[in-house]
Amino acid sequence: MIKSITFIADYDLPLEKETQKRFPHKTIKPTKYSRDKHPYDIFFLFKKGLKIEFNEGVNVIVGENGSGKTSLFSLIKQYSGKPIDKMGLFMNDEYENEEDYFQKYQKEYKGYLKIDGVLNYRNAIYFDGEKDNPVVAIPQMLSPDKRNFASLVSQLFDAQEESHGESMLPVLAYILQNAKNCVIFMDEPETALSLRNQFWLTEEMKFSARNNKNQIIISTHALALIQNFDTIFDMETRKWVNRKKYVNELIK
Repeated sequence: MIKSITFIADYDLPLEKETQKRFPHKTIKPTKYSRDKHPYDIFFLFKKGLKIEFNEGVNVIVGENGSGKTSLFSLIKQYSGKPIDKMGLFMNDEYENEEDYFQKYQKEYKGYLKIDGVLNYRNAIYFDGEKDNPVVAIPQMLSPDKRNFASLVSQLFDAQEESHGESMLPVLAYILQNAKNCVIFMDEPETALSLRNQFWLTEEMKFSARNNKNQIIISTHALALIQNFDTIFDMETRKWVNRKKYVNELIK
């Protein structure tokens, strides 16, 4: 479980849209040593010192498009790292074995985040509802037994003949039902799901958190999911807010 993340450096991006001006921004003037010869604008999506706290169970993140939900998950994923395969170990004499790589990875991490809690590629799962292909989205870290995994693969290939939403259901079910003591990040998993299946997903997440002791951090635009939680994290204000008040403000 992770208790909080803190930005230890500014995370800035090129200012390309008018909507990005709602974030702190400034103009960078080139010097004689700069590669860029003309002034350019940047905005600070996340400022140094920003701290986001998380709870046990299901954590729901909401916000307008472009508020940083996907970028946040991407930065957290970089922090947790990724497994190194046998070829990678063979080509890199810096690590004696996978355990040596695992122990050294976060000690050598030079990124934007400081995380209070345990988060690494062994206990973290990432699912992107827009990008993950149902056939390849099953995380290897779950170590499925051969019988169940073969059955799932069969379901997934069959799902290619179904709608996008139907093809996602076995993936979501597999992750939530099989992961144990993990931190599960889901970026808009309700994408393409019907309203009925969005309600199903809500119950599956609650069950997974309660029975499998998973911490689930989800970004969503789906009111069917949001309405099941009293407190949600608003990426615009960078604060935990009352869900009823948040929704009422939107529909005024």
